[in-house]
Amino acid sequence: MQDFWIILIVSLLGISASLLGCFLMFRKMAMLTDAISHSILPGIVIAYLLLGRKDNVTALLIASIFGILSSLLVVWIEKKLKNRNDAATGISFTFLFAVGIILVTLFAEQADLDTECVLFGEMLYIPFETIWVSTNEIPRTLPFALLTFILVVLFVLFAYRTMTIISFDEIFAISVGISVTTWNYILLSLVSVLTVASFEVLGSVLVIALFIFPPATAFLLTKRLEVMFVLSLIFSVLTIFLGYYLSVWQGGSSAASIVIVQGIIFTLALIYNKKVASVNS
Repeated sequence: MQDFWIILIVSLLGISASLLGCFLMFRKMAMLTDAISHSILPGIVIAYLLLGRKDNVTALLIASIFGILSSLLVVWIEKKLKNRNDAATGISFTFLFAVGIILVTLFAEQADLDTECVLFGEMLYIPFETIWVSTNEIPRTLPFALLTFILVVLFVLFAYRTMTIISFDEIFAISVGISVTTWNYILLSLVSVLTVASFEVLGSVLVIALFIFPPATAFLLTKRLEVMFVLSLIFSVLTIFLGYYLSVWQGGSSAASIVIVQGIIFTLALIYNKKVASVNS
């Protein structure tokens, strides 16, 4: 039952991340997840210091605000650097992540955080940190994982057509009255909330990987967005399942094992893509 809870909750978070990651991939904004996942660290530490607990909704909101602010900071720096998104992203996340590391170093005991958990999360503790709902005992992280999953699915269903137009032809989207900036901020806000909700369990390394690897692998195999959604979901759940049991077998980090499996499957897809391209040429 313990393995079931771990795989279920990580899969819910992974599916949510891969769905948003597909939009980010087409918008060429995938590395913003790196910036957000690192820059929310100061918000998480400050929230824990102020509230004294990890499972408070207010803490989630405070940390999410930092993620949104980092997105705004990237956009602002990008404009100042004449559309150099790579430099803007690097400046934003390295500075805010450094601030977060300093806060963790100074206030680790009060915030109940350590640098290892920041990187790799506490996935194996999922079944042991529980709450009571009615007469049932469930993992404490399940409500957050389920809520973010529902929010992301609703967003995809509601915004699919609009986001598809924006992703494939931004100029046309603007010409028909779609506010590209507004939809970008809504997307990045969801990414921020999901990142914060996942951070404690998954750690920064796996959070980034779940946003990028499954959509990138699917992108190698198809350019149709709806097919890409399906493939990325399959890759997300499959790599979580295989990576978790790989870590059980070899006794290493579950988060790192999942990322390794994702890297292997991405490499296989890349080799397949090159072979198909060479045959067609």
